[in-house]
Amino acid sequence: MLNLIVNAAQAIGERVRNEELGNIWIKTSRLPAHVEIRVEDDGPGVPETIREQIFDPFFTTKEVGKGTGQGLSIAYRVVCQQHGGTLTMEPRAGGGACFVIRLPAPATEPAAATQAA
Repeated sequence: MLNLIVNAAQAIGERVRNEELGNIWIKTSRLPAHVEIRVEDDGPGVPETIREQIFDPFFTTKEVGKGTGQGLSIAYRVVCQQHGGTLTMEPRAGGGACFVIRLPAPATEPAAATQAA
């Protein structure tokens, strides 16, 4: 989560604005088979030409000394390989990026059934 939030903060810092601050939104939801966490920003977005590379180790768009290319790679490994989830990036309408984490979650039983057991 921290790597996604840091990337979003850096992205909104790169976008030129007229003294207007950028935005980061974090949204969560519980769906039947998984939980979903969305980290969205209104930065410049991810160019289509590099979208397939953004989770690769050591891939970075930052200048030398500003980034290691490890943040998204680590996030991907933790979410997908260690927790069996998915991590994807969706462009936002109007600019920016939305990183979507989906983690498997067992179906919950109604409270009455839990209490009866």
